[in-house]
Amino acid sequence: MKLTLEPPAGDEPEVVIRGDPADPRVHRLMAAFSRASGTGRLFLYREGKAFLYDLEDVDYFEAGEGRVLAHAGAETLEARERLYELAGMAPGFLQISKGVLVNVARVRSVEAEFSGNYVCSLRDGKTRLTLSRKYVKAFKQYVMEAR
Repeated sequence: MKLTLEPPAGDEPEVVIRGDPADPRVHRLMAAFSRASGTGRLFLYREGKAFLYDLEDVDYFEAGEGRVLAHAGAETLEARERLYELAGMAPGFLQISKGVLVNVARVRSVEAEFSGNYVCSLRDGKTRLTLSRKYVKAFKQYVMEAR
């Protein structure tokens, strides 16, 4: 790996990563810079093509069948990272069940169910996600601290 430091062209630091989007080292670098900057961009895949998405545009991530899907509006794309890696690099996302990370800014309401679980309704008015009992306390704490 080659690292080069140059004086900035403008006021804001700029990081350029040149490499194959399929290379895991590129993903690790993107994740590290996303964590450091507090904002994130992520490569998401559909039909063999890589698309660069802002994490704030993703509604939720869902793990299942050996892969992680990112839901952004009406689009569903695949993430190459594991769910726990996404949880560490995606500010504003919180795990609400074993296989789901939700963008808390996209949650419109939370309703209690008879079973002790909760249902999170997203701002799109259609998507409803289960908030498991195990994650309720952390969810409430996160929401209360985010004020």
